[in-house]
Amino acid sequence: MRRSTTIKSMAVLAALGLGLTACTSSSPKAGGTSSGGGGNIAAETLYLEDNTGATAFTEDFNPFDGNSFSRSQNTDALVYEPLLQYNTLNPSQAPTPWLADKIDWSADGKTATIHLHAGVKWSDGSPLTSADVAFTYQLVTTDAAANTQGVPKAASISTPDASTVVLTFAAPEIASAQAIGNQLIVPKSTWSSISSPATAVIKASQAIGTGPYLVDAFGPQKVTYKTNPTYWGGKPKVPEVAVANYASNDAAGVALAQAQLDLAGNDINNLLTNFVGKDPQHNHLFQTDAPYFPAGNTVALLLNTKSPTAPALADVAVRKAISAGIDRASMASQCEGSYELPASSSGGLTLPLDQTSLNPATTGDLKSASDPTTVQSLLSADGWAKSGGKWTKGGKTISFTIIDPNSFTDYWCDAKAMQDTLNGLGFDVKIKGDMDYNGWNTAITTGNYDVALHWGQGTTAFQRLQFILDSTLLSPAGQPSAGDFSRYQSSAADAAVKQYQNATTPADQQTALNALQQQFSTDVPAVPVLYGASWYEFSTANFTGWPTKDNAYVNPSPQDQAYEYMILHLTPVK
Repeated sequence: MRRSTTIKSMAVLAALGLGLTACTSSSPKAGGTSSGGGGNIAAETLYLEDNTGATAFTEDFNPFDGNSFSRSQNTDALVYEPLLQYNTLNPSQAPTPWLADKIDWSADGKTATIHLHAGVKWSDGSPLTSADVAFTYQLVTTDAAANTQGVPKAASISTPDASTVVLTFAAPEIASAQAIGNQLIVPKSTWSSISSPATAVIKASQAIGTGPYLVDAFGPQKVTYKTNPTYWGGKPKVPEVAVANYASNDAAGVALAQAQLDLAGNDINNLLTNFVGKDPQHNHLFQTDAPYFPAGNTVALLLNTKSPTAPALADVAVRKAISAGIDRASMASQCEGSYELPASSSGGLTLPLDQTSLNPATTGDLKSASDPTTVQSLLSADGWAKSGGKWTKGGKTISFTIIDPNSFTDYWCDAKAMQDTLNGLGFDVKIKGDMDYNGWNTAITTGNYDVALHWGQGTTAFQRLQFILDSTLLSPAGQPSAGDFSRYQSSAADAAVKQYQNATTPADQQTALNALQQQFSTDVPAVPVLYGASWYEFSTANFTGWPTKDNAYVNPSPQDQAYEYMILHLTPVK
């Protein structure tokens, strides 16, 4: 299992150390076969880890649906591509031209002119044109659930010629430049007849894109991608990419340690022994020193402020008390192996990645240990009193259920730790883990939950805050939302979001970021818990060219565009 910045999962593999042996590049892979000449076909197949823990894959390649196979496996961009590629480990690095050679912004930030790369074709042989790009932007800004990048709605979209798209906005939107550049583009000819793009089931035969790969074969236990023979970027060196289903986290962990998987995004218990040590020649991490992974998001406890089964969560004093009560340091060390550090700022940004954007007023204001005194002070002042050992007001306790699949074993450990700590302080907390990824994700996005520990979203400081605070990302209860899963609505937060979007200078942007962080800290729609690792393990047994700390050309954490960009840099050993 693995997690990413686009709704993914991951788990501690506690049993990795049992019965493993070092392997070489000739080790057979899951589902692999040998050629007639004695060569290992599987050695030229790049194997990715199954990301959901589902007993069987479901055939769905919808890039707008968080529950689809391709979205949950980070393989969307193998088929559907963005306009630009970004290295989120280096916010100052200029984007890499992709489907677009460049995007020019007007001085007032109200017009974006997209210049498409010449000669790009869809996998059905038809050319990519400005009509496809214009259609995609219209699609995602019309259907909020499909707008997973937070693309702003344009006042007008024009196509002066087949290679140019002009987006004109009513207000400055240069702050959304990366969201626009990240948007995966789909063909108008296919998608114009799809009435519900955020929930439509897209079969393999319908997965038409501009990307370097095509869906080759779909099966409930294994899905393979083959190279697109007409790919505009040239033939990829990796001839085949496969996602194989494993029965459990431990089974996937064994496969990873034995190079039956080439790439994973896992939180491995005692990883130097249980992963690197099993084959030091080939098994590697992003960096050799602790914490071994770069921080890539803020793991937060999402609090559903509109939950009908946990009405106390609508009370900001309760939300602040929950934040004060949890023991971040213990979870970081006991559940996350110290690969993720305790969150230190109540403003919600990710440190040290967002250090230059940090609001001084929210710097270092979160305690790493549980703070019973502050819990007592907050709740007593708000009219709560202990009755039978539980905080009670109006005959009701502070009762809520934390949901996280128990297959996400690090998060399940965190959930149990929070339950124990908070119940010991007088809260009334239950935990629920008997669900798969899809059920969990659906519950959160549709508002059918109380509390959930969730990795952060977005690739910029603004996007990380927008994911939590922007009520325009919210859909009515029962319908999937693109963000604001806490169902938090604040005119002050929305104004700060708009302030950032309207900013045309770095100073104005920082003023808005400070306001957003302050609102996050003041209202606590979510509780910052940990600085989430960009999980990444790889094997050089079969492929070379992986990003490392010394060659950080892309953030390797599981994410659609990053996986495409990374795979195109790899070369088979054989």
